[in-house]
Amino acid sequence: MAQPNDSALEGVSPEDQGVLARFFDQASEVMTVVDCEGRFLYVNKACERVLGVPRDELIGLSAFDFIHEADRDETVSEFDKWMIEPAREAVSFENRQISRGGEVRRMLWTVRVVMKDGDVRGFTSSGRDVTSERAAANALVKSETRVRALMEGMLDPMISIDPRGIMLEASDSVRGLFGYEPSELIGENISILLPEPYRSEHDGYLEKYARTGATWILNTTRTFEVSHRNGEMRWVDISVSRVEVPEESEPVFAGSFRDVTARVEAEEARREIERRLRAVFDQTFEFVGLLDVDGAVLDVNRAALEASGESYEDVIGRPFWETRWWASDPAERERVKRAVKRVAKGEFVRFEAEFSGGTDNARTVDFSLKPIRDTAGEIVMLIPEGRDITELKQAQMRETAMLKALATIGESAAVLAHEIKNPITAVNLALRAVADQLGEGQAEILEDLASRMQRLEKLMRRTLAFTKPLEMQLEHTSPKSLLDDACQTLRPEFESKQVEVKATATETCPDVNVDSNLIEEVLTNLLHNAIDALEQGGRVRLSATAAPGGGVRLRVEDSGPGLTDSFEDSLFRPFFTTKAEGTGLGLAICRKIVEEHGGTITTAKGELSGACFEIWLPVAVKAGA
Repeated sequence: MAQPNDSALEGVSPEDQGVLARFFDQASEVMTVVDCEGRFLYVNKACERVLGVPRDELIGLSAFDFIHEADRDETVSEFDKWMIEPAREAVSFENRQISRGGEVRRMLWTVRVVMKDGDVRGFTSSGRDVTSERAAANALVKSETRVRALMEGMLDPMISIDPRGIMLEASDSVRGLFGYEPSELIGENISILLPEPYRSEHDGYLEKYARTGATWILNTTRTFEVSHRNGEMRWVDISVSRVEVPEESEPVFAGSFRDVTARVEAEEARREIERRLRAVFDQTFEFVGLLDVDGAVLDVNRAALEASGESYEDVIGRPFWETRWWASDPAERERVKRAVKRVAKGEFVRFEAEFSGGTDNARTVDFSLKPIRDTAGEIVMLIPEGRDITELKQAQMRETAMLKALATIGESAAVLAHEIKNPITAVNLALRAVADQLGEGQAEILEDLASRMQRLEKLMRRTLAFTKPLEMQLEHTSPKSLLDDACQTLRPEFESKQVEVKATATETCPDVNVDSNLIEEVLTNLLHNAIDALEQGGRVRLSATAAPGGGVRLRVEDSGPGLTDSFEDSLFRPFFTTKAEGTGLGLAICRKIVEEHGGTITTAKGELSGACFEIWLPVAVKAGA
């Protein structure tokens, strides 16, 4: 290699060298000046970064030391040629550089020979890192090779088209689905593979997309029919994507077709089975549903929806215990929630529940909840079932009430016989008296006789009424109105005895669903007893409050002498009375009415020191009970 006599920058003023240095340092490309031995005389910052060596250390080092060994001999050979036959124009060549840290870059160099007085004094060069470009080019070649291999080996047919629908490429697998050779499809419009009306409309879809950008098929998977060469129709899933081709002005659309004919036919058969099962599911009169293991509603039949008054969309996905079926009673909601947790662990739960459906007329339901397991034994769903047994329970309650009444009458048969015997004896004596004293005192005797017969008739009438089941007409009523109506009915009697009466209800007291006439009969009976117990004057208090735990509590109390403790156990028994003219059925009928409303009646300690009766009624009462 020729030896230079002086520096390649000889003759350049220090000021100009500074300007050049600042210019070179701002360049993104590698800039170097080397002498005739290839030693660095100048490098810019980009060179420092590429070679991984500070600039001060690079000066004087051989540029050949940083050339990859695979390219070093060829580069040195070119360098020697330039020394012997200097090129007048810039020369480009490419090699691999290796940094001090071992990082390899592919560089594209532009080299110029520095001449002075006809002699080569050195070389200036600029280098651009083309590592990523070469890698991309290599990757593209490999990618094209892979694409060709994929097109030949794909199981699902792949077809690419231009914006006018002309097929550009087709995989070998089009033979099985469409019956064509790939070469037969190239250059044809893809509409030949579509049935009507898509065949005639397809070019219009492409034209609309080109004009507006609106599309219904790009980047989605759609299922529709395609046509085989022999006219047979096949169902396919097709996915279409837009591909931007480098250096091409138009995009390419690639579509992948998957034959799903068997799946579509199987799904249609499954849907037909589901339609039949759904018809059975919806036509059953029982309330049936499906829940997930957490209790969310997955499905529900028509009978259950009609009972709740909600739509299908309203209940799907909601926790079962938060639906309107259990809206009236927080305790019932909590009970159902606990049942879901138990069944999710494998238990079977069954109980009777009040099933309101968000209405005032609750229904009594024989409710059950059971788990469904998959083939591996894991619980995957829960089935809630409810059978409306309201009428059955009503019949049972009527039958029970009848049996209780008959049993009570049987227990009191002796008392009843005695009560009937005495009036009959008196009638006989009176008749004898009439016969013996005809003409004297006849009016008085006959009046006494009529009174006794009336008392006997009243006793028999109330006894018969007690044995019959109640027929209730339920209505939504405020407790305060029940109290006021009862007070208004007996207002003349209160005023005649100068009794102070007061009825109150708290703001939090809920409304009740009861037979107003029957509850008023209970209240007026209790008020009659209070009036009878009071001398001239006295006080009577009626109140309605929300009961702890739910329901309504009614109280009737007076300032009279109160109840004798020894009588409390017998107060509600038929034919027990402490009044000379009493029948002993008043309180017994009161208890019957309250109990058939689902409530209770008891004695309590009042604030007026007299008798106090407390009635508890549920907010919702079973219709027709």
